Amino acid sequence: MTTVWISALVLLLALLAGFAFGRRSGRVDGLLEGRVLSRIELREESLRNGACPICDKSHLH
Repeated sequence: MTTVWISALVLLLALLAGFAFGRRSGRVDGLLEGRVLSRIELREESLRNGACPICDKSHLH
C-alpha cells in the first residue's frame, strides 16, 4: 500500500515539475515574441503616420 502512495506522489511531483518547466519556458518565449512584435508595430506606426513615435519628427520624403 505504501508503494502505491509513493508512486502516486512521485507521479504528482513529476507532473508538477513538468508543468512548472513548461510554464516558465512558455512565458520566456512569449516575452521574446512580444518584444519582436512591439518593434514591428512601432516601425509600422512610424511608416503610417510619417512621424517618429519617439521624437515626433516628420520623415523627409
